Amino acid sequence: MRNLMAGMVLACFGLPVQAGGVALVLGNQAYDTLTDAPESGQVMQTVSALEEMGFLVLAGEGLSAEEMRAQLAGSFEQILREDAERVVIVLSGHFATSDSGVWLMGTDSSSAGLALADGQGLRLDLVAEIATLASDAAVLWIAPADGSPELGPGLSAGLPETLDLPEALAVLRGPAAQVVQGLRASLRPGTTLASIARANRALTGEGALPETAPFLPDGFTPGARADTRAWALAQEADTEAGYQAYLDAFPNGQNAQAARTELDRIRNAPDRIEAALFLTRDERRAIQRDLTVLGFDTRGIDGIFGPGTRGAISGWQDLNGLGQTGYLDRDQIFTLSAQAAARAAEIEAEERARREAEERADREFWALTGAAGDEPGLRSYLDRYPQGIFAGLARERLDQIATARQAEQRDRDLAAWRRARALDTIAAYEGYLRDWPEGEFVANARARIDQRRPVPQPPVAEPRPDPAPETEAPAVAQARAAEAALGLSQPTRLLIERRLERLGLDPGPIDGVFDDQTRVAIRQAQTRFDLVPTGYVDQDFLTMMVSNLFREFFN
Repeated sequence: MRNLMAGMVLACFGLPVQAGGVALVLGNQAYDTLTDAPESGQVMQTVSALEEMGFLVLAGEGLSAEEMRAQLAGSFEQILREDAERVVIVLSGHFATSDSGVWLMGTDSSSAGLALADGQGLRLDLVAEIATLASDAAVLWIAPADGSPELGPGLSAGLPETLDLPEALAVLRGPAAQVVQGLRASLRPGTTLASIARANRALTGEGALPETAPFLPDGFTPGARADTRAWALAQEADTEAGYQAYLDAFPNGQNAQAARTELDRIRNAPDRIEAALFLTRDERRAIQRDLTVLGFDTRGIDGIFGPGTRGAISGWQDLNGLGQTGYLDRDQIFTLSAQAAARAAEIEAEERARREAEERADREFWALTGAAGDEPGLRSYLDRYPQGIFAGLARERLDQIATARQAEQRDRDLAAWRRARALDTIAAYEGYLRDWPEGEFVANARARIDQRRPVPQPPVAEPRPDPAPETEAPAVAQARAAEAALGLSQPTRLLIERRLERLGLDPGPIDGVFDDQTRVAIRQAQTRFDLVPTGYVDQDFLTMMVSNLFREFFN
């Protein structure tokens, strides 16, 4: 595995080493269980070319999924920190594709399939979203490895024909050697990505490939741009460390003499007394915490003495009758620490008393309301203490009450339906509809009523032929045809009717004949299973009724 880090000295003070942009290069060659991809290592040749053009490059080869995500997180941080104008990402290795996404697989990936793809690979859509944070241009170079390793159910090896990625992102993909060649060509100032895609037939381009705007403009000089940006940030910091960091990076830079002048000014100022103490970052944080405890706002506890901290020091010095220099000496630090310790003890005692009072009130209110376990009391407690000591218990008891109420309601509905079935009269079914207008068996009751009402005998007329199949609704005709194609046997039809009855639905006589009542029951079951309620059996419904899925749902 290879990890590259750049700009460590200047990064400590927020000064960038490069001005070309930020780049991430990942090449996975040797896999633990999948076939190796030796050609993927070629993309590491792009690192030096990117660094020469001023890019801050993070790179790694032979990485696990977790390590790739860590490198991507580092790139994300640098893109935001540098406010990168350009972002280049190069990925090579085995890729996996499904309907839900594309992944670069880590070297520790196995043939576990789609369910574990996010844990074993790096999602391409996430990479693309981070790349498009570039303010000017973002390009993703992809070099899929040769071969088609077995990745498990739900995953296919390789890339889809087209990638569903942000429009602002340029994507070029092809063999590793051609990707290296194309990327190097793109780093020649004045070269457009579109011209590279046209010139190399082995590369496929997608997304933002402008014909006129080059990836790096003519006359692009990363060194001069870095000098200018570094000097601006050094001036903004206006500290010895900042100016020294600039000189370390650009000892002969265009602002080197100005940086030395500023260093002389700082080193001869009164603040040198504090600098001579060589306070560590932790000691500075401790001073900021002490000032904060005493009520002075340092604008953060980060170990950096900026304007907020200097102003807080001046305020404390004024309160204690000291000269307001904004800088501390050793005696003042000791005095400040002692005052803060005394005040911290007072605050802790006050906070402890406040917490104890709040807890007492919480417990007393619970005893008056929720402890009894009734719904009004539980809700009253949660209204006042949604995050209280007994909030979890209150919600659990309310859930139990709601579950019991629902079960009771369903039992009463089912009992009413069984009474109506036992009587099996129009009046009984009408009584059920009147008492349970929203009941689960409303459709069954109406169907039973329709069956028992006398049907007016129409005048005898000449027989008419059945309507042509073309007059039937297309959806119904399609559902009818799908059921017919299953060729349901008599035992299968009997099984379906029995299981509809187990669901509390009314399929009519259990005789293997799907009459109108059976169709009503099938539609109700399809609605319950989140299937299209056609009233006809299709493969999904048949699988649900004859497999373990039915038993799981029913239980």
